[in-house]
Amino acid sequence: MRETITLQLLGTPVLRLADGTAVELRQKAYALAAVLYLEFRERARRSAVAEKVWEASTPEQAMTNLRQTLLHTRGLEAQYGFELFDADSSKIELNRTISLDLREIGRIRTASDAAELERLVGLYNGELLGGASDLGPEFTQWLRTERVHIEEAFASQGVEAALRIGGTGGIAVLTKMSTQLPLSEEVCRALMTLHLRNDNDTAAKSVFNSFRNRLIREVGAEPSEETTSLIRHPVERPSAKIYALPSNQILERARPAFVPRVVLLPPLQDLKQGRLPRHLAPALIEDVTIGLTRLKSLSVIAPHTAWQLDPFSALDEVRAHQIDYAVESRVAPDFASDALSIAIRLVRSAGREIVWADKFVFRSSDAPEVYWNFANGIARSLADNIESAELASERTMRDADAYGHYLNGRHNLRSFDLPKIRRGRKSLRLARDMDPEQASIESLLARSYVVEWVLRSGSDRTLLSKAKLHAERAVAIDPNDGTAYRELGRVALFDRDLDGSLAHMSMAAELAPNHADVLADYADTLAHNSNFTAAQQKIEEAIRLNPIAPDEYLWTLGGIYFFRGRWEEALSALQQMRNQDPALRLMAAVAAMAGQMDLSRTYRLRALELQPDFNVARWASRMPQRDPADVDFYVEALIKAGFR
Repeated sequence: MRETITLQLLGTPVLRLADGTAVELRQKAYALAAVLYLEFRERARRSAVAEKVWEASTPEQAMTNLRQTLLHTRGLEAQYGFELFDADSSKIELNRTISLDLREIGRIRTASDAAELERLVGLYNGELLGGASDLGPEFTQWLRTERVHIEEAFASQGVEAALRIGGTGGIAVLTKMSTQLPLSEEVCRALMTLHLRNDNDTAAKSVFNSFRNRLIREVGAEPSEETTSLIRHPVERPSAKIYALPSNQILERARPAFVPRVVLLPPLQDLKQGRLPRHLAPALIEDVTIGLTRLKSLSVIAPHTAWQLDPFSALDEVRAHQIDYAVESRVAPDFASDALSIAIRLVRSAGREIVWADKFVFRSSDAPEVYWNFANGIARSLADNIESAELASERTMRDADAYGHYLNGRHNLRSFDLPKIRRGRKSLRLARDMDPEQASIESLLARSYVVEWVLRSGSDRTLLSKAKLHAERAVAIDPNDGTAYRELGRVALFDRDLDGSLAHMSMAAELAPNHADVLADYADTLAHNSNFTAAQQKIEEAIRLNPIAPDEYLWTLGGIYFFRGRWEEALSALQQMRNQDPALRLMAAVAAMAGQMDLSRTYRLRALELQPDFNVARWASRMPQRDPADVDFYVEALIKAGFR
């Protein structure tokens, strides 16, 4: 049953009773409600809220102002029979029985028919706290930021729902949205797309011309090429499509024209050779890959995918993944000495042309140096303008024993198994003790604590502190280490510093623009910042570089689809995870929203076997998410799935 008392914070704020009577509160009461919902998840310390809303006052005066605002509101509550705030001597909470437009508008993504979608879209009456003034410079800046975010989320979610519903109902919703957001190209394109789907080119052109005229008149700009192209090339109008591939190949999109793609195939080796540790070859490939990801002139397929390709028959699969070059190698005894030899060749996948080949003799203790030379050789052969100086300056492990522990540690960190994570950390500590000035060791130590934090559902905050210390040390050792900034970004995210997390992840992606794992974590960070469109673009970039997607990628992709209301696609991604245990709660929530209650129950029971004391409210209080409507949405889905 829908609540009858509503609080409107979008547009001119007003509280309405069941009979439609408008109750006008003080401006600060509306500001207080907005801050409680958007900044504090509806409950906070009185002092924290007071300092936020009355920023120009002393702490004592701010608390006095808060008490006066609450007293005035309580007088209206007694007069009209409603309760907006629940406060005691230390805490204040927004009453959840009040129907709040900010919360309701988050349900747009779940709308299943045009009538419900039109009702929800109608709740957007303008910018947050429209007409508010004299709120202080810091509060005003916060308000501007929230207004932009709310508008972007409304446009994105409304457009996606309208395109999903389609038909005349979708057109009616988008027409309304075009009056609410008259300068939104996203809304304009969606409305044009629906008209074109209905073979109504005249209506599409009319929408475009009206939008173009508004844009020129208001901001003196022309529509973007993406919008204009819908009119010039209507036969190309279908949006980019995600294709479900068989087995573990989760997605391939139409490949954009960009730099050459290279995959380093696993070296062929005789595993009976006692002189070469079993895990050395895949670790060396990852070392080379990490170095090459710093280059902007080529993109490198991630080791997770590379190591699953059969080096005997990989070229056909390489071409299927639209990879331009494959690097083949073979490790064998060097009969002229007691060392090993590695033969390397660079093969152009189209035509199987051997572009470059060489052979190196090395001992296992020399492996890092040999492979960095190997990486430089590949880079020099691919393009004249490769940043070889940067590659040549890369540090390598100087201590053979330290390197062995490092490889073993990294090998264990590839899983989402807590005992393996801890074993890996032990090896990394040994490596650091032997060679303390290696950024890569510090980054991986930071990673180990971040992963443990996730696996333990954020139950121990000291893990984040330790991760931050190691990541900061990695940056101090090597300021150009993108993986170190990635770990700083993850720590900031789980510490609920969402702006800091975006800043660190942006730096990581700038330093390692073709590092698939960095892009995947950037996608997850964008999703936690409620920017699901950008998040999906990043995770698709990561999967292009790592087409046999690791579980973490699929988990992130499934979560993005979930928040965008695309249940079937979310389930498809999540069900392809090899180890589904970390994502079982999400899978139960997705299945419930898709109406597959038996499947949802199965996932819920499996999740509770692993974590029998799981509590929705406690979990939600720790969830780092920019838009509280996303948290509400997830909570509702979990409750629908049967969690408590």
